Amino acid sequence: MRTSRSVPAGSRVVTYPLWTRLFCAGKTFNMTEAKGFTPQPAEYSQDAALGFVYWLALVLVLEPGNIARAFESGFHLPVGEEIVRLLGAASLGSIATLAVFALVRRYPVEGEYLARRALFHILADAALAVAMIIAAGILASFLLSEERRPLLVALGSQLAVDGPILFFCLSILTVIAHAIRNLRIRRAQAAAKAGYLTTVPVKSRNKTEIVSLAEVGWIETQGNYLALHVGDTTHLIRETSRNFEARIDPARFLRIHRRTIVAVDSIQRVEALASGDATVSLSDGTELRASRNYRDALRTHMATAQAS
Repeated sequence: MRTSRSVPAGSRVVTYPLWTRLFCAGKTFNMTEAKGFTPQPAEYSQDAALGFVYWLALVLVLEPGNIARAFESGFHLPVGEEIVRLLGAASLGSIATLAVFALVRRYPVEGEYLARRALFHILADAALAVAMIIAAGILASFLLSEERRPLLVALGSQLAVDGPILFFCLSILTVIAHAIRNLRIRRAQAAAKAGYLTTVPVKSRNKTEIVSLAEVGWIETQGNYLALHVGDTTHLIRETSRNFEARIDPARFLRIHRRTIVAVDSIQRVEALASGDATVSLSDGTELRASRNYRDALRTHMATAQAS
């Protein structure tokens, strides 16, 4: 029975505080599943445009009386100021939309701490609603001649009237942002999957052998080389672990240690250790050490495998 190398004595094991574990739980899984699928510049423009249209439509639906009065009153209620109000509200909402999408990308509601993530987004939406009302009140006091009330008085009434409505609209936007995020990841994965390696050329003396990654049970870092373990045979290639990981299918290979990557199909059993690490048993009898930094991704995989 083979075992992976243990962590050398004196090595520093990085742990994370509760705040990081709370809001980054599941991030290892996200990085594995969506590796390389970082937001593109065009996506930020799309998010901002979506937010502008979303909030402009909401203002038109929720406050039709303002527009009607602006046209009916003629010069008594300047149409220009009503246009400024509408465009200002939509622009402010567009900025808030970028914040919502950024929070969804950073802290998606998924993984082991789903309930805590959901609570985080509820609190974030409430805070954004308050921030939007404060920003709108400050802008209105400078830009709109009809706003004569003291700022604090206006903010108090707006928080009571518009706060619940804004919170509801932000919650709906958070759901939409999650759906768009998942759609983008699936599209990126589908586009990238055709480019994943399926075979690897391995040089051995005077010949080159083609090794199928479907036969590789696990991959180990050995200095400047990677060891591809195929049953009782080990193939060495000169490549860094991080570069190689970016070129293989994350749906088939999972990092469990800074030095070890395993084929998910070969995992038979996972046993938790008192230290927070875990022992991973493979189908060929190999036992590997899984670092606590990657255990969330491992738990997610095992939970998915048991569900299916």
